[in-house]
Amino acid sequence: MIRVQCIVGALAAIVLSGSVAAAQAPAGGGQRAGGAPPPPPKNLQVLPKDTPAPQVVALMRTFNTALGVQCGYCHVFVAPGDPTNDLASDAKTPKLVARVMMQMVSDINTKLAANIKKPADQMTKVECATCHRGAAIPALPPPAAAPAPPAPPR
Repeated sequence: MIRVQCIVGALAAIVLSGSVAAAQAPAGGGQRAGGAPPPPPKNLQVLPKDTPAPQVVALMRTFNTALGVQCGYCHVFVAPGDPTNDLASDAKTPKLVARVMMQMVSDINTKLAANIKKPADQMTKVECATCHRGAAIPALPPPAAAPAPPAPPR
């Protein structure tokens, strides 16, 4: 369970898995027009099952940015509020791949923390954007490193 909780913190609360009917909720306060809170997420397999829907939605939006995709890339998602949306479905391969990737990133960050004796707030953690950089399929080879700064004048 500690490892799963590390995923939430280590990935700056990036999440995959599970469906969230809240993804259909307005972006503002995380509540629907009638004021009722969104239903709890279903089919969470990597995150703790009691992760609140607004947190899952926020994390999904982080995935959208890191991979440059929208909900329908991983989920059966037609449009916001569409009754045929099935965010809990495991029908799409990218959703299954993302779960494995989340576990991989968690393992990497856990090993880094254990072997590099630095406080967690001083470590750069691996996250989706580390490799994806806004692309669903990371570019190979990775982008070239930034050029070194010029040497100071003598």
